[in-house]
This record gives sequence, C-alpha cells and structure tokens, in this order.
Amino acid sequence: MSRISTSDLHGYLIDERNLGSLAEIPATLYEEIHADILALYKQAAAHEDPFGEGAQSHLKERESLREYIRDLYAVRTRKILALALARANGEEIDRDEIRMMVPGERVLFDVVYESASSCRKTLLDGKPTFETTAYHFVPAEVSAEQAPVLLQPVNETPDELCADEVNVTSADAPAPESYRVIAVYENLPEFQDYSGRIYALSPGDVVSLPPQMADVLCKDNKALSIRLRK
Repeated sequence: MSRISTSDLHGYLIDERNLGSLAEIPATLYEEIHADILALYKQAAAHEDPFGEGAQSHLKERESLREYIRDLYAVRTRKILALALARANGEEIDRDEIRMMVPGERVLFDVVYESASSCRKTLLDGKPTFETTAYHFVPAEVSAEQAPVLLQPVNETPDELCADEVNVTSADAPAPESYRVIAVYENLPEFQDYSGRIYALSPGDVVSLPPQMADVLCKDNKALSIRLRK
C-alpha cells in the first residue's frame, strides 16, 4: 500500500469541505496518518543536527499532516453528529452517508444516536432509560510498536550539557523533565521542536527545549544552559 502523502490528505480535506455529505476516505486513513506522524518523528529524532534541513523537513511535514488530519476530523465529525441527531429525531438519512464512515466514525455515530434517542424518550416521552453509552473503539492496526517513544536526554547529567552553567533561583515550576532551559546568545532561524512548537529566538531569550536541541545550541556556543531552583 502506497503512503498517503500530505497532498493526498489535503485533497481529502478540500473534498470534505466542498461536499455537503460525507466524502469517501480510506477506511484506515486515521491509522495510516498516525503511523506516518510517528515515523516522521523518529526520522527527525535520528538526525544528529535537529536544526538541519533534514530534521526540520521531517518535522514540518509531520506538522502539516497533524493539521490536515485534525481539520478533516473536525469537518467530518460535525457531519456525523448532525446525521446521528437527525436519525434520533426520527428523520430519514441517506444510508450511503453511513457507508462513507470509517469504523471509528461509525462507532461515534452509533453512540450519539443511542444517547440522543434515550434522551428523547426520557425528556419527551417520560420513559426513564438506564442504558449507559460511551465511545470505545480500538483500531485493528494499532499495536505496541506504534506507541509513541519518548526521547531520552543525550546526556544523563545536566552539568554535562555545557562547560558554563548559570544557576537561577525561581519560584516558578521548572521546565518538564524532558525539556531543558537555556538562554540564547544569538539570533536563530525559525525552527520546530519535536512536539511541533515553532521558535524564532533572539539574544536574551530564555526558552525550554528538548535536551537534544539544547545540547546542540550549547555546544555551538549559541546558548547557555540554565539550572532552575525553587
């Protein structure tokens, strides 16, 4: 099976926005995009220079996939909710619409329909219902190998990041353990970190970055590692 490209995903989004009904998408689209996002993350993390063109291109592509799939999900979900509520109110809906739903979306449709039907019976007909409905769906393609892998610090000891280090007393909570705080020495071109955050840093900026990125900037004398104390 060929990989779904960013342009393919953008095409699905355009079709979904232009159609009043649900557009056809691959049954495993969400699972495939999830796998691609994870693969791009791993490819970016494998580069020695996280600021280089190779790593940054992977991160930018990953962020594009994330934005497109979120937008597609939002548009399709609005349509699915409207269909489920219409059916719960006794309206006829096109069965082709249901066939256009991928498995996880069909579960959402059923849950909303059943919940709305129960609510209608209780509030309008005075018939208490005791069913409990909740969304639960496990994609068939998901496996332990697809679970996100947290990046480990390049150096276990923060002192090894830079020869020089500044100790700062702060009442604020420290940066997350997976991030390190640095003070920037010079202007840096815009870049993304592994979580998709975009930075445009100037001298004097204090920011928390993944340890791999902080390590590179410190070793290149472009930043100074900061140790926070409460």
